Amino acid sequence: MLEVILVDDDDIVLMMQKKMVLRCGIASKPLAFKSAKEALDYLNHPKMIKDFEKRYLILLDINMPEMNGWEFLDELKKHRLYGNMNVIMVTSSIDQKDRLKAKNYQRVIDYIEKPVTIKHCKTLKQLEPINSFF
Repeated sequence: MLEVILVDDDDIVLMMQKKMVLRCGIASKPLAFKSAKEALDYLNHPKMIKDFEKRYLILLDINMPEMNGWEFLDELKKHRLYGNMNVIMVTSSIDQKDRLKAKNYQRVIDYIEKPVTIKHCKTLKQLEPINSFF
């Protein structure tokens, strides 16, 4: 089972991403979090930590208050189920440094500039680590 988690501090972006992943058949019940801390708390819940079968796809914004996407990824590295997680950076940043930095994270499998489109979804569904779910 693939659980899709959307993390962005913008309500409109979350709503649009949710509609897009539903429309494209990426998830039937995506979870949305307005902060990286909320998403991390969810993933660290004892119930989640015990589910070794579940796989996660996290669509993650970079620029957020309190905890940004990079800090979230650093914390995620410590997670017991880190190997079950794949991350797609979804950002408005066009800075090449961000794109290069994302490549330093083992679980980041793609980098998308907002907004997420149908074309992005089709590409996403073909990515090696998650294509078996589609």
